[in-house]
Amino acid sequence: MSDGIYAALSGAVASERALDVVANNVANVGTTGFRGERLAFRETVSRAQATQVAGSQPVPVSLRYTELEETRVDTTEGPLRQTGNPLDLAISGDAFFAIDTPEGPRFTRDGSFVAGPDGVLRTRQGYVVRGEGPLDRPAAPLTIPTTAGGALSSVSVTADGSLSTEDAVVGRVAMFRFARGSDLRPEGGSLLAANNLGAATPAPDAQVVSGFLEGANVGPITGMNELISASRSFESFQRVIQAFRSLDERAARDLAGG
Repeated sequence: MSDGIYAALSGAVASERALDVVANNVANVGTTGFRGERLAFRETVSRAQATQVAGSQPVPVSLRYTELEETRVDTTEGPLRQTGNPLDLAISGDAFFAIDTPEGPRFTRDGSFVAGPDGVLRTRQGYVVRGEGPLDRPAAPLTIPTTAGGALSSVSVTADGSLSTEDAVVGRVAMFRFARGSDLRPEGGSLLAANNLGAATPAPDAQVVSGFLEGANVGPITGMNELISASRSFESFQRVIQAFRSLDERAARDLAGG
């Protein structure tokens, strides 16, 4: 079997992975706070010794393979959409909201928060929005007090993320940043998990925009172009693999007939 088929196979595997990632990005162009995923590939050179010809030195043969070098979350900001709801929050700057889930702290740019009858600020999936504090310890929930009539007090959110009623400051939403997009991994929709919680650092300079939500940072036109490109690349590698197989089959027939 020709060694070249392995190089083509590595390219096909890389293209298939890219196709999966781009397809997921395109599928989430309408997801609030969604962060696209990017892949970085590298070329790996493998050297083997060619058959030695009598009286000559072995000739090194280089085989080039494609392998995945890095998977990272694209932290580019998405477009803002005004809603007028004071509990709809968007972040201006490089940071993420922190929320508590049964699996531990998670991060998101989706700030479509709600307050239930208990006044606790949550995501629309029911996860508690974390207030300020270390990630390795439970954080006190941000709880909006009720009025004498039992209704939730009206609340406003300032640029530093502080929630306030007419009478008091409720607390401040926690915001963290990561030095690299590869420190995060997607967990579906706009939810992200940290590969290492120690990589998360507070982002006190990040600004909160109340009454707005951030859209996905993946555009439909760009996403479709990337999808077409990845699909064509995968198909090209498939044709190369098939060409190598045809050559091997022809060589086998020639040897059998010789």
